[in-house]
Amino acid sequence: MPNSSQPQVLIVGAGPTGLMLAIELTLLSLSVRIIDRATATKRQARAGVLWARSQEALAELGVIDKFLDFAHRLQSTHIYINGRKIGGLEYGSTKTDYPNPLCIEQHDTERLLAESLANLGVEVEWEKEAIGLHAHDDGAEITLRNAQGEEETIATQWVVACEGTRSAIREAAQIPFEGERVTNLQTLQVNAKPTWRFPKSTSHGYFFLKENVSMLGFSMPGDSYRFCAFASDPTPDVKTPPSLAEMRDLVAAVTYMPELQLELTAPIWLSRARFQNRIAATFNKGRVLLVGDTAHAWAPIGGHGMNTGLRGAYNLGWKLAAVERGEAKSCLLDTYTIEQRANAQTIIEANNSNVMEQPQPYHKLRLMETFMPIGLSLQPVRRKIEFMLSDLGMEYRNSPLAWQQNASGSLHAGDRIPNVPVVSGNGQWENLHRLTSIHHWTLLLRTKDSEIVERAYESAGRFRSKIKVATIQPMDRDSDRQLGRDGQMFLVRPDGHVGFIGSVNDYSPLVKYLDTFLVRL
Repeated sequence: MPNSSQPQVLIVGAGPTGLMLAIELTLLSLSVRIIDRATATKRQARAGVLWARSQEALAELGVIDKFLDFAHRLQSTHIYINGRKIGGLEYGSTKTDYPNPLCIEQHDTERLLAESLANLGVEVEWEKEAIGLHAHDDGAEITLRNAQGEEETIATQWVVACEGTRSAIREAAQIPFEGERVTNLQTLQVNAKPTWRFPKSTSHGYFFLKENVSMLGFSMPGDSYRFCAFASDPTPDVKTPPSLAEMRDLVAAVTYMPELQLELTAPIWLSRARFQNRIAATFNKGRVLLVGDTAHAWAPIGGHGMNTGLRGAYNLGWKLAAVERGEAKSCLLDTYTIEQRANAQTIIEANNSNVMEQPQPYHKLRLMETFMPIGLSLQPVRRKIEFMLSDLGMEYRNSPLAWQQNASGSLHAGDRIPNVPVVSGNGQWENLHRLTSIHHWTLLLRTKDSEIVERAYESAGRFRSKIKVATIQPMDRDSDRQLGRDGQMFLVRPDGHVGFIGSVNDYSPLVKYLDTFLVRL
């Protein structure tokens, strides 16, 4: 949908989260403008990995093929402590169409998303910043200024701030950014071509541990490696980026390769950063919404900052579209804050207890050197780590949007619907994700009873939101274990998470659920 001078949604900030949200809203037929005060997509490396759940969201929006063609697919990570290999992780076992992490620089992520958005008829308006905001019950007026100093005030139904941690929109809306600085931790990064003992590979990464330092090294498109080190911070007053010589010495020391050399690659990325753990008090205040680093921020331990922002945009988009189109009640939008704040808090807590990437003192490192080889030798341990990294287990079980009437195998309301093989109503087998879509809710029935199915169509047809009805039967024992017994129903949200679980023999709880959040015809 082309830009409108008076859009339904104005997105401030054309980083990955803003671009992804703009794509989703445009696909859902809302008029969008997206602005950024920068001159073009950023030529800074920053985030460097896309985990499985983010890839699933990109696939649903129809843009994943660009990333698969360009990025490096990670197959394994080799782990070293004090120069000795103690094990590794393999990727590819999670039940998803996208089991391998993708290594890609953030500026390339932004470029691919901006191209996809342009193909939908929406161009980013560069060199334009928001300098004034007046929000009220029915919408907002926002004043924009371009590079020539010219100003315009536009009316919009919604303003979405995706500007990063220093958000003018968040401050104008008087939303507190709560938290504190992370002490004794700095992140040192460089993009460089290494001369070292390891063979060149685009599919294998490295993780090194040494006293008070942990460091990742992964191949990136463009014949480059990203080296990202988390280190203790004895000189917090030093603000300047590290020199190439400083990074060479650090990488050489951590890898135990004194002969190692580094050659800078374009775009040049030498970074020293310190971080704060912060979460906004709310992510939606009237007509103002916060996404990505504007809503939450932490150190890049685990590589989940940008990915959490992308998942947040994916969570918000369909809810905002449903409310704006008159298909859902405003309480549906309120669940965005509840769900995304809980996820952000989970990640901060996980980062604080991440002994793998947090720099460790000598005595703890010796314990890790003794016991980690044992753990990494066990396939269940490796699989659990892989699953945790994938973000496929990030759930919304405590959300008001998660209702469960009875137990259903290992699946709970709020979970991502598993991508397991099923037999659908037409007798064909297909992966379950093929039945769901960002364009509709999906009511899955484990029954073949035609009368029960007819009641499902009747119940779903009472509401303005599109609700697709499908019957399913598990294809194998694992599918049956996850989907529970016959006679269950699962209402899957447009973002692929389960909203409601109940019995096909009683539709009244389902109708009550739908009446709570959706608008009747």
